[in-house]
Amino acid sequence: MSDGDESHTETRREFVKAAAGTTVLASFAGCAAQDDSGGSGDATATPVGSADETVSFEGFEVPASNVQPASELSGEQEIDELSLIVNPPKNTPNDHETSKVFAKEAAKLGLDIAVETKTWPSQVETVWYGADWDMTFWQMVGRPSRLDPDEFLTQMFHPDFQSGYNYYFWEDEEYTDVVETQRRERDEETRKQKVYEAQRIINERGPSTFLMYPKKTIAWNGAKWDNIVELSGMGARNMLTFSQMEPTTDDTQLVVSGDAEIEYINPFQQSGEIDMMQNRMLWDRLVWPDENARPQPRFATELNWKDDTTLEVPIREGETFHDGTEILAEDVKFSFDVHNQFSTYYSGAVKPLASVEVVDDYRLQFNMNFHFAPFPLTGLGRIGIVPKQKWEEIIDSKMEKENPMLYQEETPTGSGPMQFESWEQGNETVLVKFEDHFDPIAYDERVTRIIPSAQTTLSQLQEGTIDLLGNYKGDKNVLQERVDASDSLEMAATTTAGFKQISYNCDKPPFHIDAFRQAMGHRFDKDLIVDQIYSGWGEKAPNTPTSTALEFWHNENLEDRAFSLQKAANTLAQAGFVWSEGDGKLYLPADKATVPDEEIQYTETPSN
Repeated sequence: MSDGDESHTETRREFVKAAAGTTVLASFAGCAAQDDSGGSGDATATPVGSADETVSFEGFEVPASNVQPASELSGEQEIDELSLIVNPPKNTPNDHETSKVFAKEAAKLGLDIAVETKTWPSQVETVWYGADWDMTFWQMVGRPSRLDPDEFLTQMFHPDFQSGYNYYFWEDEEYTDVVETQRRERDEETRKQKVYEAQRIINERGPSTFLMYPKKTIAWNGAKWDNIVELSGMGARNMLTFSQMEPTTDDTQLVVSGDAEIEYINPFQQSGEIDMMQNRMLWDRLVWPDENARPQPRFATELNWKDDTTLEVPIREGETFHDGTEILAEDVKFSFDVHNQFSTYYSGAVKPLASVEVVDDYRLQFNMNFHFAPFPLTGLGRIGIVPKQKWEEIIDSKMEKENPMLYQEETPTGSGPMQFESWEQGNETVLVKFEDHFDPIAYDERVTRIIPSAQTTLSQLQEGTIDLLGNYKGDKNVLQERVDASDSLEMAATTTAGFKQISYNCDKPPFHIDAFRQAMGHRFDKDLIVDQIYSGWGEKAPNTPTSTALEFWHNENLEDRAFSLQKAANTLAQAGFVWSEGDGKLYLPADKATVPDEEIQYTETPSN
C-alpha cells in the first residue's frame, strides 16, 4: 500500500550508454581511474581484467567476457525493476532525498530502481510482516539497552531472529558463531575482539549499507537549568539528565515537550521514547549506564560474578516504594519473574535467566542458562522494580486481560526518584519528586507537555513556557539558529547509538548474492549524504551498526566502501554478473539466478 505520494524511478536508460558491441584492447596497468567525486582512484578502481578485452559503458569498463547478447541470457538471470521503500518526503524529507540519490547512482550499473513512498504503518506491513520487498530505508534509535552492542549485533543479524529484527533474512555461519561467542565471553577485552570481528563480517558481507549515526539535538533553557548530562549514544535527554539537572532560579518546575501522546505508564510495557522517560524515572533499575554508556550499579550495590552462570547482586537497604513499603529482594525477584511468566515488552531481557533466588532480604542470585555478557545493561538495566504485594493482587483479581502490560494502575507505584502525580492523556503528565529516594533530584516537579507542532515547540522554548525539548523532529538548522540568537538557550548535538541504513532482502535476487550487496555499498556518496542532505547532523558510518558513540565497542579499523562506480562494477564482474550488449542491462550470474524457498514466520511489530 502506498500513501499516494509519487514514486520516483531511476532507470539504466538515463545513465548507461553502451559502446554498442565495441570492444577495446587495453592494458590498464599504471592507469588511474576516476572515482565518482572526480578524484583519482587507486589500483582497485581500475577495471578488472587489466590485460583482457574490455567493454566501455558510461563511467566504467568491464571484461568483454562479462558482456553477452541478451538473446543468450536466460529469463532467470534477468533482474526486474527493484523497489526502494522510504517514508513520504513530507515526513522524512532527508531520508527520501537520500533514497533518490542512491537510486540514481545505483541505476548507473544497469538497473531499474523505483523509489516507493509508504507511510510507517504500511512500511511495517510490507517489510516486517512480508517477504515481497527489495530494499528499504530503515532507522534504529539509541536506547539504554542498545548501549551494549549485543542487541543490534545479535537481534538484527542472527538467523534465530528472522521472525523479528532480522527482517533481511540474512544468514552467515561464521557470523553466527562469532556473535554467539561474544555474548558468552566473560573477559571483556576478549569479548571486545569478538565484537570487532562481528563488525568486520557485517562490513564485508552484511545485509545493509549503514549510512550515518544521527546526532540527537536537545535544546534547553540554560538560564534556568544547569548540569545537563550528555550520555554517549543517547544525547542530553536521558535518565542521568533528569536525575542530576538543577534549577538556577526559584522556579523548581521543569516543563519538557513531547511530540507524541504518552500511551503507557506501565512497568511491563512501553511504546515511544516519551513513555520510556516516564518509565525510567518512576521505576528503579538495578543498573544504569554512566555518561560513557558503561553499566554501573544503581539500585544494586555490586555485581558479583561467582562463576560464569551465577551473578550475586546485593541491593540497597532501607529503601522504600512510593507508598512507603520497604523494597526487599523478594520484590526484585518478583519483578523479573513476571516477565518470564507473561509475554511482556521486556520478556526478551530475562530469557538468559534460569532462575532468580532470594539469598536474604537484601541479596539476590541470578542463575543464568549460560554466561550472558550483556546482561548487566540489557537485563538488569531494563527491568523496573515493582512492589510484589500490589502486583500479585492486580494479577490475581484485577486484570481483565491476561497480561500485566495491558493493565493501567490508577496510581502507578514504583521506587524511582520521581513519583506519579497525574496524567491527562493527549495533553500532559506530571511527576513529582520522591523525597525519600537514595539519589534525590534537585527540583520539585516535571511536566511533560504534548506539543505535536515543531514550530510551536520552538516558540514556547524561546518564550520560556517550556524548559527542555523532549524529542524535536523539526529542522535542526532552524533550531541551531534560534539557539545561537538567544542569550538563554543552549543546545547539545550528540552522536547516537542508532543508525540510518538501506536494508536488502537477502531472500530475493539479486540481494542473495554477497557481491551485489557489496557493489551497492559503492553507490553511496556518504560525504554528500551526511554533509549536504543532512546538513552535518550526523556522523558518517563505516559499514557497522556499532556506532562511533560506543567508543569502547566500535571497530575503528573497518574500511568503508569508497563511492566509486568502477569499484562497484569490478565487484559485480568478479562475481560473474553480466551486462547485455546494446542496452547495458545488468543480469545475474547464470549459476546464482535463484534463491532456495524457505517458509518464514512473522512476529511482533518492530520498535525502532
